[in-house]
Amino acid sequence: LWLASCPVPADMASVVAAGASGCVGGHDVEALCLLTAPEDEDEQEEESDRRRTQAAGKQIDPTKHLDQWRVICIDFHRFRAKCPDKCKVLIRQGIPEFLRGSVWQKLALSRELPLKYPADIYEQMRRTPTAPCEDEIVRDIHRTFPKHVLYRDKRGLGQQQLLNVLRAYSVFNPEVGYCQGMGFICGALLMYMTEDDAFLMLISLLENYKMSGLFMVGLPLLNKYFFQLQRLLAMHMPLLCNHLAQQGVEPTIYASKWFMTVCICNFPFSTVVRIWDIFLAEGVKIIFRVALALLKLNQEALLSESFEQILETLKQAPSRIESDTLIQVALSIKLKNKTLKDIESEWLAQAAPGM
Repeated sequence: LWLASCPVPADMASVVAAGASGCVGGHDVEALCLLTAPEDEDEQEEESDRRRTQAAGKQIDPTKHLDQWRVICIDFHRFRAKCPDKCKVLIRQGIPEFLRGSVWQKLALSRELPLKYPADIYEQMRRTPTAPCEDEIVRDIHRTFPKHVLYRDKRGLGQQQLLNVLRAYSVFNPEVGYCQGMGFICGALLMYMTEDDAFLMLISLLENYKMSGLFMVGLPLLNKYFFQLQRLLAMHMPLLCNHLAQQGVEPTIYASKWFMTVCICNFPFSTVVRIWDIFLAEGVKIIFRVALALLKLNQEALLSESFEQILETLKQAPSRIESDTLIQVALSIKLKNKTLKDIESEWLAQAAPGM
């Protein structure tokens, strides 16, 4: 229904034409890449984003929502090309649970990776006799979702799958190898897909979403995110920013898990999957928005607290806020890609003076 009625943006016309000729339906990688979120936003995009946020916050009919998603998934990429605003609203409202794994893979383009790598790449990596970081992976397995039914049993199916995928990825990308936060990401993926698919999703996350910098030696991407968050906090909540600075509380102390696991640690799982829906569709900006939302919703309490109290409040904050409330407050925070780019340039200039 929507495929026929939604207007086609000018910059998406070539993609839609490709879809009509069968290229998008046939998963042409170059065409699909055009469907990712734009790097730059203008005032028109900001207004569209405001309308999408309002639409995402409206009460939804679960039956209608599910029926809409069933239609969309007939040809998800073509729908997203023809109706990007409608698709964005529906994703922000939450992907239906039983479709989530499939849609995540479509958003991340992980199913197109066999066009780049051998079709049996996972089996090749899994069967490699030795793997870097294997001892560290084995040691951490039981710490990943220890209360979840899939992972709580030592040497159970879940722990074995987790070991297989993390081990295979360390063989595939020895430069990154393994870092503790990767276990939670992989664990969440395995709740929605097979080992092979989770492995391809890891590749996509670390390559297409540039997450490898979160886990490499020196954590270069994480340091940039800390710098950006600090600047954003100063822009949006200057009083709180000054108070946290006076108490010696910096993003390095409280925000590392938010970025390294894309808000998996310490968040209710109902909130985690909503954030991941948006993250895979729109990119890292949602993590900054969630971080700012947590600080904003707890600002009054934080302003009266000292160092240890602040850390405890921020540790407990994700579990004390209802999912819909957190998502709506996060999406209401104005944040342009250009702002993040400008702060990144400032960070680069400080990191490499004279360049």
